[in-house]
Amino acid sequence: MTDLVTVPASDGDRARRTPVRRLDALDHGIMAELQEDGRRTYREMSQRLNVAPGTIRSRVLQLLEEGVFRVIAIPDPWKMGYQFHASVGLRLLPGKAQAVGSFLAGRDEVTWVGLVSTGYDVIFEVTLPDSRSFGEYKEQVLAALDGVQQVDVFEIWSIQKFRYNMAPPERALDDAIADRSQGGTV
Repeated sequence: MTDLVTVPASDGDRARRTPVRRLDALDHGIMAELQEDGRRTYREMSQRLNVAPGTIRSRVLQLLEEGVFRVIAIPDPWKMGYQFHASVGLRLLPGKAQAVGSFLAGRDEVTWVGLVSTGYDVIFEVTLPDSRSFGEYKEQVLAALDGVQQVDVFEIWSIQKFRYNMAPPERALDDAIADRSQGGTV
């Protein structure tokens, strides 16, 4: 099944920009509504948040324009017939991460790419028809990347949680502390 979810906008430099304005309770309420159901109508949200539908519509459009979030469909690779899904960590020579990340971001089989500051230089996720396809991918694509020192592949056989549900930063820390104090350990 394909889910519609709200995820943070994350294309290029937009992810690092500070919001033009401070997000208020209505912004967070709208995002919570859409994170629960990305297909929720303006009318449904207005009833749940006690605000006029026009206000919801204009605020959603503003949040989308500002790049605070976007509403997308997230396909399930296994249900689509893909048999190989993995996270890949790359350790690179200094100065190569941006170029390698940009190259990978342009490839259809790559679902996301992140430049990271610890452990690896680039982490990405790849979805392919099967393990044999990944073997060829390693030889043709990964081997041709400039500056690669190490490649670690983590094949995913089951996803235990997949949800982008972000509370405001100040509330997220409070929630984490509350979970911990209520015995939220493994």
